[in-house]
Amino acid sequence: MIPDEVIDPVCGMTILKAEAPHQRVHEGSTYYMCSAGCAHRFDLDGDAYATTAKLNLPGWGKTPHPEDVVKHFRRGDGPDSRAP
Repeated sequence: MIPDEVIDPVCGMTILKAEAPHQRVHEGSTYYMCSAGCAHRFDLDGDAYATTAKLNLPGWGKTPHPEDVVKHFRRGDGPDSRAP
């Protein structure tokens, strides 16, 4: 990971610290989020997300190209677009 990169503790996306649109300070540590939705989820349960971020799970934050994931969902072929 490049020094200016951080991992969103909610979704696991790797983002640039300087471009992170949302951040929260929790128990003295700053966490950066990629979206308002992730920031809202962090606000609801900061303890859980802060703990998850510290676990350093395999594959966490390893999204090679987050913009490709976003394009995938905008095209309408992500899991949310499937019929129930």
